[in-house]
Amino acid sequence: MLERYLIDCCAPTLASLKSGSLFCTKCPADACIEGAIEKWNSDLSDLGVHMCILRRTESSALIYVYRKTSLARTLKDPDVREFLSSYGYEACTCCEGCKSADCSISDCLAHLTSRISAACDSEAGDGDMRFPHEIGVFLGYPLQDVKGFIDNNGRNSKYTGLWKVYGDTEASIRTFAKYKHCSRVYSDLWKSGKRSILQLTVAG
Repeated sequence: MLERYLIDCCAPTLASLKSGSLFCTKCPADACIEGAIEKWNSDLSDLGVHMCILRRTESSALIYVYRKTSLARTLKDPDVREFLSSYGYEACTCCEGCKSADCSISDCLAHLTSRISAACDSEAGDGDMRFPHEIGVFLGYPLQDVKGFIDNNGRNSKYTGLWKVYGDTEASIRTFAKYKHCSRVYSDLWKSGKRSILQLTVAG
C-alpha cells in the first residue's frame, strides 16, 4: 500500500542521505493505515528507519519517515535546539554525550503533530495540509534555509529546489542533484523488481 510512496518520496531517507521525508496519501477513515505503518516499522526498525502519522483526516494521512539516529543528532545540535525552543519544543535534557537515538524525538514529534493540527484546523476544508515552517528541520533542510524562509516569508531566496535556499547555494544544488539521482536509481531498481524496499534501505 505504501511502497510507491516510500520509493517516490522517501528514497534519499531510505538511502541514509536525508534524515526525514514526508508524504500525504489518500485513504478513507476506515482504511487501516495504522496497521500498514506498524508492519513497515516492524520491517524497517532494525535498519534505523521509522514511520509515524503526523496528521489524519477523514480522507488522508500525512506520514513522516525518518532515520532515528540522524534525527536525534539534528535535535541535539545547540543551534537547532535554540531555534525549536522558540516554537515550544522542549530541549533535550540528556547530557551532551548521550548516544540514545530516542533522545527527545518522541516529545518533538508529538509537539510537531500538535503544531500541524493547529495549522490545519485554522484553515477550512478537510484534507488540507498546512505546515509549521520549522518542519524543515525534521526533513533535513539546512537551518539557515529554514530560518531564511521564515524571516523572509518565503520570498527573496537565492535558489529554489526541493526547498528555498538562503544559505549556501552551491552546496544545496549539489544536494538536490544527489537526491534526484538517488530517487531515479531507487525507482528504476524497484520498478524492475531487482530490489525490494528492504533491500534498498541502508542500515544505520
